[in-house]
Amino acid sequence: MGRVQRTLGVASIVVVSSAGCSDDGVPADETPGSGSEGAGATSGSTIADPTSASPTSSDGGAGDAESGGDPGASSDGDSTGANAEGSPGCGSPYVGDPVVSGQIDVAGEPRTFVLSVPAGYDPEVPTTLVFAWHGLGGNGELARLYFNVEEASAGQAIFVYPDALPQASSGGQTGWELINDGSDLQFFDTLFAELTNNLCVAPERVFSTGHSFGGYMSNALGCFRADVLRAIAPVAGGPPFQGCQSERVAAWMAHGTVDAVVPFAQGELARDLVTDRNGCGTETVATPPEPCAAFEGCDADYPVTWCAHDLSDGDGHAWPPFAADAIWAFFDGLPVPANP
Repeated sequence: MGRVQRTLGVASIVVVSSAGCSDDGVPADETPGSGSEGAGATSGSTIADPTSASPTSSDGGAGDAESGGDPGASSDGDSTGANAEGSPGCGSPYVGDPVVSGQIDVAGEPRTFVLSVPAGYDPEVPTTLVFAWHGLGGNGELARLYFNVEEASAGQAIFVYPDALPQASSGGQTGWELINDGSDLQFFDTLFAELTNNLCVAPERVFSTGHSFGGYMSNALGCFRADVLRAIAPVAGGPPFQGCQSERVAAWMAHGTVDAVVPFAQGELARDLVTDRNGCGTETVATPPEPCAAFEGCDADYPVTWCAHDLSDGDGHAWPPFAADAIWAFFDGLPVPANP
């Protein structure tokens, strides 16, 4: 069947298709996590009916129906937010496919994304929500293909992978507008409102991660939407193009010392913005995995972990192999802040 439009409340989402990766994985001209982030992968799935009541199929991607995870089950960090008051969408059943490509109107412009709802999702249990932002020239499907944070979550979180628009300043490649209340901040706000009004989200467990340009986007959101996000996890990203708000946000950050795409100094600038706002000192203590270190003296409930690595794969800009598990462990281990 063709596009199926359903009105979910705040905005109108068009479900374009079930989303997934082809059996061939990454296109031959694309290397996930490299300095050349490319145009993204194309879906090999067929268009599915998003109104099917009990989806059982898997798209072969990370951390969805195949994970067997139960978002109602507790974990060390209570990633489901089971003890917290949920969003307005709690109690409303989700009847779509586990993974769909969606479209939403933002100020009169259609914006697209990939949404992954875990197979064990319980509409009565507030669940973690993770935004994941792709790099220059990529798309949400490609980010889902190699970030693997969704896989690390083992079905304990809802993931959304937004798609950027072509940017003239980037030669027509897709990229993010890193200014407060710009088009991509509006995209985040609209998508956040839509998801929390129609899915059972734990408001104190909303996170953002991203790679390269997507790392910049996560840093921007950490500055401009710290009142919404509990934590950010930028990889190989730099600071936003405007000053930050004063609100604190927990952060897990990684950057390659030999990164030839986004200079290491850019990652240090983004790190310093967060440590200053969170009241951190200058001393650090080693924390798993190697080579990560946690800053000492940060405000309670707002830790900052910095992972400066010397991996030289390609141009030193690749997504580190330790990132997925470490990001999820950081998100999952954060308690609800006692003093937001």
